[in-house]
Amino acid sequence: MEGQDYYAKAPPSDNRDDTDSTATVMGDESAPTPRPANVSRAEDWSLMPQVKQQHERDVASGFKSRELGVTWKNVNVEVVSSEAAVNENFLSQFNIPQKIKDGRNKPPLRSILQNSHGCVKPGEMLLVLGRPGSGCTTLLKMLSNRRLGYKSVEGDVRFGSLTHKEANRYHGQIVMNTEEELFFPTLTVGQTMDFATRLKIPFNLPKGVESAEAYRLEMKKFLLEAMGISHTNDTKVGNEYVRGVSGGERKRVSIIECMASRGSVFCWDNSTRGLDASTALEWTKAIRALTDVMGLSTIVTLYQAGNGIYDLFDKVLVLDEGKQVYYGPMSQARPFMEDLGFVCREGSNVADFLTGVTVPTERKIRPGYENRFPRNADMLLAEYEKSPIRAQMMAEYDYPDSDLARERTDNFEMAISHDRSKKLPKNSPMTVDFVQQVKACIIRQYQILWGDKATFIIKQVSTLAQALIAGSLFYNAPNNSGGLFVKSGALFFSLLYNSLLSMSEVTDSFSGRPVLVKHKGFAFFHPAAFCIAQITADIPVLLFQISIFSLVVYFMVGLTMSASGFFTYWVLVFATTMVRALPWYLINNV
Repeated sequence: MEGQDYYAKAPPSDNRDDTDSTATVMGDESAPTPRPANVSRAEDWSLMPQVKQQHERDVASGFKSRELGVTWKNVNVEVVSSEAAVNENFLSQFNIPQKIKDGRNKPPLRSILQNSHGCVKPGEMLLVLGRPGSGCTTLLKMLSNRRLGYKSVEGDVRFGSLTHKEANRYHGQIVMNTEEELFFPTLTVGQTMDFATRLKIPFNLPKGVESAEAYRLEMKKFLLEAMGISHTNDTKVGNEYVRGVSGGERKRVSIIECMASRGSVFCWDNSTRGLDASTALEWTKAIRALTDVMGLSTIVTLYQAGNGIYDLFDKVLVLDEGKQVYYGPMSQARPFMEDLGFVCREGSNVADFLTGVTVPTERKIRPGYENRFPRNADMLLAEYEKSPIRAQMMAEYDYPDSDLARERTDNFEMAISHDRSKKLPKNSPMTVDFVQQVKACIIRQYQILWGDKATFIIKQVSTLAQALIAGSLFYNAPNNSGGLFVKSGALFFSLLYNSLLSMSEVTDSFSGRPVLVKHKGFAFFHPAAFCIAQITADIPVLLFQISIFSLVVYFMVGLTMSASGFFTYWVLVFATTMVRALPWYLINNV
């Protein structure tokens, strides 16, 4: 790999720290000269000119930069051990004496991360490597400020000059893309991206942009072209039950939906899973270009990264059993491990070599080092602690307290305030106002409904069939004491059927909850907007459904033939149905 230039950084603004911390490490005097600061390692990416043009337009419009960065020191994460979190059976939960006995002893804990540390400044990319179970995903959660679900989290994590608590109000700018592809399967790719881009339109548009819709369409087109899936615009996203795009294309939709959040700190958890080698490389180039030009901070975990992908990163971090056995410049990772006695096979991927060092069955030892190479995570960590790389990287940890970090953080806060709608509170992480959030959610709700039109039609036809059957059973009930029970039965069935039918929304509500949580993390909308949109979108559907049912049952049974009687019956059935459905909307959004 000698002769390649690994050290380029392309600062997006004039106040970018141009110091190249990776140029000389461990006294490496043969390190190549850093390329000019305005040149990126992703210059050959097809959409690079468009990225630069958009950035230049923002600068000309007077917009502040969104450079933030993330720094963490001595991060320790513990969870309750799995065997302590499982009950033997249902009744064991109510074994009070055993509960009292267990309460006297602390539950066994398992450490996922131990003394993790690092710094990813604006314009830098960090690659996190480790075999499954080593703590890569947990580290990304800490760096994306997701702390729920853990027994204890210790250590200092700073975003720019903000603490993790202060950064909570900017969770839409510190985002994480998980391994799972969570979508509404009946929506098309275009509709999915319409929703994402509609909720991230800045209040103040750049110069030269005619309207908010023009800005949205430009963003949507760029994102689709960035991942090469413009041809899937009218294809359903799909899942294991609904036919749609391929698995690789669905992964790319997940990527661009995350990019639509317009964040400042991005954490990508194995986002190339399911992508072919060329597409994975194109994605990495896209992330590299955006990081260089926009000043993003990017942290990526990958399990299989080719050398073309590896070379695009600035730093690499290797985890083994929660211990950080290497953190430093990408160019020094391989020499460091080789100096310890490990052999990188000819033609192998450097990322695979670094991960394989932590796997006894995969690593290869250089002759003469059989008795003195680091055999476990503790020994690897001890060697790293003694290396000059450790001291080199520790020099960056005072970045959050520097004047540059405070200046960038101030600019970041001003930029977010400039984008936020004036109708929103000052501490809101959303971009568009609440009315626009509800409007976007209503449009999407009807798109979901129409995307599964077969279910909708079957539901309406079955309602009509049930009304005809019930009307025939209670047909023309007499107006005497003999018809009293018949008419009462017809009224009870009218209330019962529509109330039970509303329970069919339970499955849809809970299946959409993961998508709701994801979009809440992206700060697309407030959950209340989604709840109101679901109720609002269902009102016309229920009006039609109950009207058809009521007309058939009421007149076939022969209830009181008056307008007041019919509309009283209709209002009560509709109100009962809405009241029965409302709790499920609320439960879904709590």
